[in-house]
Parts: sequence; structure tokens; C-alpha cells
Amino acid sequence: MMTARWIDLNADLGEGTGNDAEMMKFVTSANIACGGHAGDDNTIQHSIGLALENNVAIGAHPGFEDIENFGRKPLQLSSEQLADQIRRQLERFENWAQKANATTQYVKLHGALANMTAANLDLAVTAYSAVKSFRKNMPVLALANSQQTIAAKQLDLPVIDEAFADRAYTDDGQLASRSIEGAVLTQDKDVLDHVTYLLTTGNVRTISGGELALSAQSICLHGDNSHAVHLARRISETIKSLNIKIKSFAN
Repeated sequence: MMTARWIDLNADLGEGTGNDAEMMKFVTSANIACGGHAGDDNTIQHSIGLALENNVAIGAHPGFEDIENFGRKPLQLSSEQLADQIRRQLERFENWAQKANATTQYVKLHGALANMTAANLDLAVTAYSAVKSFRKNMPVLALANSQQTIAAKQLDLPVIDEAFADRAYTDDGQLASRSIEGAVLTQDKDVLDHVTYLLTTGNVRTISGGELALSAQSICLHGDNSHAVHLARRISETIKSLNIKIKSFAN
């Protein structure tokens, strides 16, 4: 049995759910919406302030500029259009970070854009090239075992492998589609068992009943539901009970 020595907890925040202040007590890295799929100047500024008050690393969380669909609808954009959307969101976020005497510490893609880049290497290279044009050594939080990690390494960007606390995996290491029954783990026990198994074995059980090796330095907790704070607390308690330190990869 292997046990991780430390793990980062990240959550998608600044999305208008009202959970940010409570979630900041448990996470160590905050992926803050940059106004593309959610958020505006006020929420960006507020979330950055909360993160800094709680010693939480601040990450930009760009997605498709499609607030109507919360960035979860796949869009077919040209390389130039996609790069422009990503850079525009990163610049907006960095502007508010600098006003708070801070800077963007990493980037994590959101929603449909994240799913598409996890499966498509060319698209991942396009997206991360835009990130690199913003800052040549910007760390990216990427789905472990995906095309995102391959693209980041090709571009010599620092990459942090991420796993999800509340999502089931397919045998090829992708997140199971939300349309599949059992793809989203909703019960506390299922989530906590999933996290414990990952941290103690380095593996996850797949939705088909198989097993997959998964190296991860960060675990994502979804913050866009009423159950999020409770689950964040339970996950934090579970990790500490395993004598694993919770800390950000960026601090």
C-alpha cells in the first residue's frame, strides 16, 4: 500500500454560488472564474480577496465565453478565437490579482473546454499555447492521464496532475460523461471511499469495475452546489485521518 505524503485540494469558485467564503476554509487552491463561463469584475475581486485572506493559492479558471450555458456546451472555435478568449480572461484576472498585490499562480480550464482538451491533443496544445503566450512558465492544473498533461509537457509548462473527488472514471482515464448513471458521485460514502482509495493505493476504480493507476497532486472539489461545503469538510477530515498533509502545490 502506498500513501501520499501531501495533497492539494482545489475548487472551482467565483461562480456566484455563495459558497466561496466557507469553501476557502478547506481548499488550498481556488480556481476562480474569469468572466467567461461565470463571474464578473466584482466576483473576481471578491474571490481573490477571500483566497488571500485564507492563504489559498489563486488560479485563473477560463472556459468558453458562454455564460448562458455555464461553459458546459462544446463550442467549435477557430484556434485564433479560442486563444483570444483564453488570453482575454487571463488578462482580466491578472489585472485584479495585481490590484490585490498578488499574481495568477496557475491556470485550470473549465467545463466543456476542459473536457475537450482532455481528449484532443491539438486542442489542448492550442489552449495551453495561449496560456504560455500570457506567461511562458505558467503552471497548469491538468486532468491526470489526459491529453492536457501531454500538451503541457510538450510546451514545457509546469503541470500539476489533478483527480476528481466526485466523478467516476472510464477505463481509459477520462471522466465518465455526466449523462451516464453513476458518473457523478453524490453520496458522502462513495466520495470518501473514492478519495481514500486514490490516496492510499494510487489507483481509482473505474465506472466499469476496473482499476486505473492515477497519479495526482491535487484533488478537485466541486463548489457549485449546496452540498459542497459539507463535503469539503468531510474530505478534509478524511485526508487528515490518513496522516496526509493538505497544502497547495503553488505555495
